[in-house]
Amino acid sequence: MIQTVLGPINPSELGVCLPHEHIWCDQNTAPRRELFGVSRSTDDYMRLDDEAKMVGELVAFREAGGGAIIEVTCDGWGRDLDVLARLSEASGVHIIATAGFYIEPCMPADVAERSVEELAAQLVHELTVGVGPDQRKPGILKTSSHRARVEGLELKGLKAVAQAHLKTGAPITTHTTGARRQEIPGGVAAVEQLKLLQAESVYAHHFIAGHVDERPDIDVLADLAGQGAYVQFDVIDKENYLLDETRAELDADLIARGHVERLLLSHDRNRDHEMRYTGHTGYCHIFEDFLPRLRRLGINEDQIETMMVANPARVLDVAGVGEFVGWSG
Repeated sequence: MIQTVLGPINPSELGVCLPHEHIWCDQNTAPRRELFGVSRSTDDYMRLDDEAKMVGELVAFREAGGGAIIEVTCDGWGRDLDVLARLSEASGVHIIATAGFYIEPCMPADVAERSVEELAAQLVHELTVGVGPDQRKPGILKTSSHRARVEGLELKGLKAVAQAHLKTGAPITTHTTGARRQEIPGGVAAVEQLKLLQAESVYAHHFIAGHVDERPDIDVLADLAGQGAYVQFDVIDKENYLLDETRAELDADLIARGHVERLLLSHDRNRDHEMRYTGHTGYCHIFEDFLPRLRRLGINEDQIETMMVANPARVLDVAGVGEFVGWSG
């Protein structure tokens, strides 16, 4: 089964899923904003906080063929499962919420004082009992790093996430900060994250390597997929990191190498200027722009369905079973 903010669903009900997006967030509420540095303007903080506008974005996604979104905002900078539940009900889009930790500036204020075991127990409670009076449950865990190495509170958070995963089976998705990628061999910080999680007895097939399409090394990505990890191209349309045409070529290369069952596609929307209500493409960019690029490179509909329907359903399904419905896009 897959846990959404409105309750569990069968994997066959998920449909086309964007596995790394924000729907409701506000970095202005982060407890350690000073760690962003003096060069970071508050005008550039991630923020989506208008329910009516977000319903419109989600409806547009559903009408374009979408079925579900994994909302990866963690506790500490605006996560609100009750708002997500209302948005899901109003739009008809399945929403999977996240337990775990974003980067240190956005971690809850008490993380420094609590032990790894205490943090893990809190995550297990969220996943199994729920959050708030209505006990709404997340369906995925997240660990994050914003330096060139996983260290300090972020390492503590990673270990707590690992413990919570081992007790619940919830998959683990990741964030890494692009500004540090130049300092990392291969440009993919998820390699270190996976090694640390494996040292905590987490298997690669429960791990989603996030933001790998910012400064990617194709051989590193193929190695991650070969280990069984999910390789997530999740900043599609953010061409300040990499052109979408290059992303499409890398995606096609990984498919040619036999890794289609380990690929995921998403945008990481998190600011007004990326949404349809400001004239951009919102959660529909992959439908409108990226999939046509893949098709021109020879990627067929079965392969697209595998990346956008079967793969998200497989990684989210804690039981690891389920038949996937077909999709024509």
